[in-house]
Amino acid sequence: MPFLRSYGLILSSLLLFSAPLAFAQVEPPTSETSTEDETDPSNEVILDKMELFAEVLTRVRDYYVDPKDEKELIEAALDGALSSLDPHSSYAPPAAFTEQREAAKREYGGLGIEVSMEGGLVKINYAIEEGPAYKAGIRTGDFISSVAGDSVLGKELNDAVENMRGPVGDPVKVTVITGDEEPRELDIVRQVVRGRAVRHRVEQGLGYVFIETFNNDQLTADLKHALTILESDLGGELPGLIIDMRGNRGGLLDQSVSVSGLFLDGGEVLSARGRDSSDTQRYHAEAGELYPDMPIVVLVNSGSASAAEIVAGALQDRGRAVIVGRRSFGKGSVQSVIPLVEHGGALRMTTQRYFTPSGNSIQGRGIMPDMLVAAFPDNGEIRERFRENSLPHSLINPDHSDFEENYEDILYPSEDLPDTVDFQLRKAIDILKTSRYQTLLQAQNYLPKGVAEAVAEVNSSQ
Repeated sequence: MPFLRSYGLILSSLLLFSAPLAFAQVEPPTSETSTEDETDPSNEVILDKMELFAEVLTRVRDYYVDPKDEKELIEAALDGALSSLDPHSSYAPPAAFTEQREAAKREYGGLGIEVSMEGGLVKINYAIEEGPAYKAGIRTGDFISSVAGDSVLGKELNDAVENMRGPVGDPVKVTVITGDEEPRELDIVRQVVRGRAVRHRVEQGLGYVFIETFNNDQLTADLKHALTILESDLGGELPGLIIDMRGNRGGLLDQSVSVSGLFLDGGEVLSARGRDSSDTQRYHAEAGELYPDMPIVVLVNSGSASAAEIVAGALQDRGRAVIVGRRSFGKGSVQSVIPLVEHGGALRMTTQRYFTPSGNSIQGRGIMPDMLVAAFPDNGEIRERFRENSLPHSLINPDHSDFEENYEDILYPSEDLPDTVDFQLRKAIDILKTSRYQTLLQAQNYLPKGVAEAVAEVNSSQ
């Protein structure tokens, strides 16, 4: 059969792709030491399907209406095989994988400011103290009227700030207006500036922190700093804390563990479990929580995913916080990047699932709040929300018990509530200021530290 001769190399490459040893990146056994049963029926099935693949590829090459690059077709087939597993698995060809690694190394500079548009000018909402703009004298409340000699008037925000970004070490000239003072020009040298990981404020006598992302290796340190400032602003004591993780898409696993650890006195935060029971990793908080008696409410919604769900699940399971809002996204899987050394490229493949301290899988289910509170008025039904289980080929959670929100349990804001009022935040404040907090906490059936450890030990033996 001519197509088999034409694609002998393709077949051998794909067979290596399907062999477990390729993932382990070890030397294949010699014929003298190999213990593989060459008569294994599954091998015959693989060979048969490889022949089918080669035939289809040949027919596409010879008869498709437009010429197609065979290499691209094979790479697309590999990516299709991986993406059919779940939404987060994929194949990166050699060139794409190299570009991804190079992009991760590139450094782009900025001025270290958070901005918005107001009155046609760029307004400084926050200047990071370690940033070059702050060091040059720019402060919160200042305005920028031009960047690199180009006026910002009449521009959209993204266009107005485009010239602020650039190579690290290059200067950029900005015109700054402070109050009624005359505009002044500043030459600011761009630097790599770590964005602010945590925003904080005092909210009706309570501490409030907003964590936008966990993709910041200084998040835990920034959160501790924010809590110290809030404690000082409130006279030396935090009577209660709201941790807002709505819309937080996740990030670094170690930061989710260390953030959880700020509010836990040791014990398990999560476990990550693979196909085999031996492929289980357990992550624990360090002993000594910061505020052991401080009540905490965590705000989540359908946009809260991954690392944010780990924190919410740990604090809920351990009875350390009340969760308020809507059921979270449900991204409870771990992806590993596996370089293909011999052929180039890499696999991004799901290798583990996340579990909360009580042994509940986050995958496809998310974290169910202790109090369901909507952000918008009732329209008579639950609005369909995009979550992990909405994605094609999403991993199935073996726990088939019902985990949908009950319409009757959702608290909705009234239709006449002004759009400027954050109803979910308002309810979080009400909970912290009333006995409702203790009522919701007691209804959780949470796991005290000792029990959590016992459950973890039982789960590890299964």
